[in-house]
Amino acid sequence: MDFPAKMHDRVQSLKKMDRAVWAARAPGRVEVLGNHTDYNSGLVMAATIDRFVWAAGAASDEVDIFSLDFEESSTFLPRGLQSTDVLQWDSYVKGVYWAFERRKHAVTGLTGVIHGDIPIGAGLSSSAALEVAMVNLISAASGLTLNPKAAAMIAFEAERLFCRVSCGVMDQFTSQLGDPNSVLAIKCFNLQTKSIQMTPKLKMVITDSKVSRLAGDVLNERRAECLSALTQLNESGMDLRNLSEIGPEQLEDVDDILDERLARRVRHVVLENVRVREGINALEEEDLRRFGVLLYESHKSSKELYEVSHPRLDLLVDIARSHKGVYGSRMTGAGLGGATLSMVADEYVAGFRKEISEAYEAQTGATPDVYVSDIPGGVLVDRLS
Repeated sequence: MDFPAKMHDRVQSLKKMDRAVWAARAPGRVEVLGNHTDYNSGLVMAATIDRFVWAAGAASDEVDIFSLDFEESSTFLPRGLQSTDVLQWDSYVKGVYWAFERRKHAVTGLTGVIHGDIPIGAGLSSSAALEVAMVNLISAASGLTLNPKAAAMIAFEAERLFCRVSCGVMDQFTSQLGDPNSVLAIKCFNLQTKSIQMTPKLKMVITDSKVSRLAGDVLNERRAECLSALTQLNESGMDLRNLSEIGPEQLEDVDDILDERLARRVRHVVLENVRVREGINALEEEDLRRFGVLLYESHKSSKELYEVSHPRLDLLVDIARSHKGVYGSRMTGAGLGGATLSMVADEYVAGFRKEISEAYEAQTGATPDVYVSDIPGGVLVDRLS
């Protein structure tokens, strides 16, 4: 496994220890379709990106982890951890240990180092990549073999239960289970997954608006709204386990029961699930025009019905819409900032990158990060010594 140059000295120091040294590399993800549907037990499509979190370490009695990005160490015992309301980088590491203990897995402490190049606050799941990297590193150092979905669930529980972020399973499942050059479709109500080959005719272009936000706030707020809607619909006699059980033909009934704000939230979830189903079919049939239309429709719904977009995300999508060779574009992730995903014909990528950067900077004064991402697949684990 290759490491960034920034990690070299720390990894070499670990190798000098008289213990087995392990490493894990977990990718970020880009949400392709399925905005805010995962925590509503719906359908999602996501792909891994070639930005990662690397973690390396050796077994020890306590946990002593150094973050190269924050230039901080965190030292704690691997058992008996308690959640707090203050989220820091090591909260996600502690959450992983807490989730191992919750599932009654005996795991070792760790002396190690972490580093990532996934931009924080861009909606590309830097936290999930950290959690997945740590789950796999700790498992390897402890001699523990986990089913991949079980590993993803430990990472998910670290964020959802310990860190109290109202996320769904998409981020951790994609980072753990994604296949190379494939989009991962997830049925969040039963955790079934399916890999869909991505055509080489399309390239994923990710544009970071540089508007950073904390995903936890918007996720918690929208999840609370969805739970309120579900409660009111069940009180009216609909007998639902989740909002994703609602069909499009029932939306008129929903409008009659809920206030306008909650009805908009439900309409988004229901129709976004439809878009994911159609998106899977479009990719499998290489109907790229239809696939692109679904991306634009998803963005409009996230903006107008779920209200999680941002004017600068809307601007990026509008710029993409006007460029030749762009099949579709949408905000990706929790929203209120972060990044957009544009699906671009291979031969137009270079021109698109230049144009969207120049147009965005001209209108906002900010320079976006624009990069083309391959789909590398999920987490890798390797023994270094």
